Amino acid sequence: MLLVLVVFLLSNRSAAIVGFWPFGTLGVAPVGAIVLVAFALGVLIGMLLLVPHRIRAHRRARRAEKQVAAMQAAQPVPPVMTNTTAPLSLPPAR
Repeated sequence: MLLVLVVFLLSNRSAAIVGFWPFGTLGVAPVGAIVLVAFALGVLIGMLLLVPHRIRAHRRARRAEKQVAAMQAAQPVPPVMTNTTAPLSLPPAR
């Protein structure tokens, strides 16, 4: 992946003026660097927008696990069959 990024930067070395409306011209940078920075900022913003959802999902999962554990603890335990009683014997034949 790093190799692809290096090739992309080297392939797009032409200079471009970077400017934002309220600030005017901020400087000159290679087109490849501008594209990579914009991509990185987009990924970062996307990840930050997903954080609240991930936190809620984690809380829901933890709550569900607690409910399952409580339900399993509340189930009656079936009796264990042991063979400690003497076998039934038939009366003697006449």
